[in-house]
Amino acid sequence: MNYKLLALDIDETITTEGSHVPSKKVLDALHKAAEKLAITFVTARSKEYFKAFLSNITIPPGYHVVENGSKILNPDGSNAYDLHIPDSEIQEILNVAEPYFLETGFLSDNNWDDDGDINEFDGIISGLSFTCTTHENAHLLEQAVQELPHEYAFYIGKHWLNPEWLAALLFHKDATKGNGMRYIQEKLNISVAETIAIGDGATDITMFAAAGLKIAMDNGEESLKAAADYVCPPISEDGLAIAIEKYIL
Repeated sequence: MNYKLLALDIDETITTEGSHVPSKKVLDALHKAAEKLAITFVTARSKEYFKAFLSNITIPPGYHVVENGSKILNPDGSNAYDLHIPDSEIQEILNVAEPYFLETGFLSDNNWDDDGDINEFDGIISGLSFTCTTHENAHLLEQAVQELPHEYAFYIGKHWLNPEWLAALLFHKDATKGNGMRYIQEKLNISVAETIAIGDGATDITMFAAAGLKIAMDNGEESLKAAADYVCPPISEDGLAIAIEKYIL
């Protein structure tokens, strides 16, 4: 297959959580891949946090999905679109979720505040994160949100700090990685069949739905690995570089 688009999650796929710099082997593979096809990064990172990562990657300007699809960035860095949760709904969400989370964070003004207070925010909110200490609480929180009159994109996955906890993420109903990829595919006139997607987490499931070849990191979540066509070695073994070598180079 002549693939034309490579869609990549960042944290625990390209870099370890919180890092802006890939390993040399992965960086070299990315630069070689960029000579053969378009690369789009598809991440839940905030716009500002993503820009810090992108400054370390030398590839041609392109479209990118940030904030889990809340924003699409044009090649010049401007927003193609920007989805957010209406202010009138935020407190409703917090009210029904309150019994089930330890702490919450807010994605506002292009940055995540992972230990935030709603009263501190004076801007639009693109997403919310909830730290849940048990699987039961995470699923009860999801159920409570589903009973609200408005629909949201909701995910339960690994917590970014504590492996014993779970993270529940909530975004505008149309803010998904898959929707972001479809927007970019249309702009570039590239089909689903011509697209490779590589990721590790729960939010990458919708990304897989927009890809002809689905690759999961071995360090990824079991639900994603079950949906993958190929499971590459973990990030600790530069699995992304191995996948690029196998399918692109």
